[in-house]
Amino acid sequence: MGNTQSSTILNLPKIHLSNGNDEIFRPAPLPLDQDGFIVSFTVDQQNEMLEFFEKHGVVVVSNVLPNEQCQCSVDEVWLFLRDMCNRNIEPDKPESWIKGWPNFSKFGILGNDRWLYPQACDNRQNPNIYQVFRTLLGEHELTVNITRAGMMRPTKNIYFPSTNQTEDRDDWKTISEWLHLDMNPLTGRSTTFGFESVAEGHFDSSSDPSTAQIKSTNNGMRVRKLQGILALVDCREEDGGFHAVPGFQHFIQTWTKKNQQLCIDANQSGDPTTVQIPKDDPIRQYIQRMPIRKGSLLVWDSRLPHGNFPNNSNQMRIVQYLHMAPISDEAIRPYPLTKEDLPSEFHLSELGEKLYGFKSWESSLAKKRFREERNSRVLETANFERQVRTVMKSQ
Repeated sequence: MGNTQSSTILNLPKIHLSNGNDEIFRPAPLPLDQDGFIVSFTVDQQNEMLEFFEKHGVVVVSNVLPNEQCQCSVDEVWLFLRDMCNRNIEPDKPESWIKGWPNFSKFGILGNDRWLYPQACDNRQNPNIYQVFRTLLGEHELTVNITRAGMMRPTKNIYFPSTNQTEDRDDWKTISEWLHLDMNPLTGRSTTFGFESVAEGHFDSSSDPSTAQIKSTNNGMRVRKLQGILALVDCREEDGGFHAVPGFQHFIQTWTKKNQQLCIDANQSGDPTTVQIPKDDPIRQYIQRMPIRKGSLLVWDSRLPHGNFPNNSNQMRIVQYLHMAPISDEAIRPYPLTKEDLPSEFHLSELGEKLYGFKSWESSLAKKRFREERNSRVLETANFERQVRTVMKSQ
């Protein structure tokens, strides 16, 4: 781990941000390969990757993580579950997957705890993953988010050793129609989870939604925002996983005008940076499920409605949530970890020092942002999480 290869700055393709003003929605379904997975690109196919992404709003890049590092990541997911949830959880004992399973399991997410284990941390500084985000963002001075893992338990024909029988567990299924935006296209406010939010009151509603985009931190409709998942196992369609509405980024302004009240109501909700798509919205007919191979990175435009669909197999679906953003994004800063928060077995590379925010990039803007005063609320949250991790791991 700890790849120390230097991040050579290549000539990056120019990105084009859709204005979202298409009058009608034009479906842009993703093609599948012969095995039923979304067609993917290699890391070096920069122009092809970017062209595909700008049409569909989502792209899959294969083989960013080798098999052995995928397996190390999976092992760490189980270690996380034992450390933070239930000491008796074992990967080969479904009986142990009942008690103490983490919050948000109905969304395919393993709780709200940041996943800070050696391989997980190394994945965040992986040069292949960095190159993908550098290509799609058109910038090389980036920061990485610090978030969580995702897992869906199997629900069909599960072998229970204690009874020597197989069972179906429909109660382990995630919700089936989850579709949302991780931004409010009316206010321009996007989720900053995994980063430090610059705006002090991230969960406070905007006082005037119609003019909120004037603020520099409410820039979700002006700059490219990306999200991503790293597949740690083969995520077949029957295993559950990610779905989205490809091409929606070209239609989002038109949709927002038609759904202004929905966005106003979302601004008053517990999380004003998220909009839940109504069950009767016609855009739902264009949802596409997106199976991806182990070691692949799926990246989507935050202007796409997306979510997860349930597992319907006897196999686990396991992913790492991972994405990057430019240092120039005025809404965010690197999450305020200390080096002591990182596992002792993990080695920070030169690239990782910058992605994690421990060292400034070279530009004058990056150096200026590196010296900015930190958000006290986020610092308090980081300190509280630090204490929780210490307590849970000591039990």
